[in-house]
Amino acid sequence: MKRTPRIGALLALGAVLIAGTAGCSTEEAAKPDKVGVVEKLPTDTDKARSKQNAAEFRSWVEKHGTAEQKTAAPRVDRIIGEWNDQTGNAYISTDINGDKTPVKDAQATATAIAKAFASWKDSKEGYASVYDVFGNAVLTNYKF
Repeated sequence: MKRTPRIGALLALGAVLIAGTAGCSTEEAAKPDKVGVVEKLPTDTDKARSKQNAAEFRSWVEKHGTAEQKTAAPRVDRIIGEWNDQTGNAYISTDINGDKTPVKDAQATATAIAKAFASWKDSKEGYASVYDVFGNAVLTNYKF
C-alpha cells in the first residue's frame, strides 16, 4: 500500500480550503451577477423609508389589487430601492418561507407581489425582485 506523504496531504488540503474560500466575500452590499440578478437582498440603508414604502404599497393593493395580490401583499415587509416615472429597481422583502402561516406556492406569491408593484409604480422601465424572510431571491428582475 502506497502512502501519501503528510506534507503533500496538508498542502492539498490547504489548496482546497484557499480555493473554496476565494469566492467568499465579507461585503454587505448585494451586487448583481453577470446577468444583472441580485440573489441576496441588498442592505437596507433607510429602514424607515423602506417600511413606509411597504405600508403605502399594501394600502394601494388593498384598494386596487386583484384577489391574489390582496392575499400576497400583507407578506411585504420592506421595499428597498429607487424608482421614478422613468426607471428604477425595487427589492421587496417579504415573510415568505418564515411566517407562522406558510406559503403554499412561494413563486406564485412572489409573482403576485411583483405584478402588484408593477401596477403601483408605473415606470417606463424598471425591475422588481422579491426576497424571502432570509433575504434569498424568490423572483428576480420582474420588469415593470
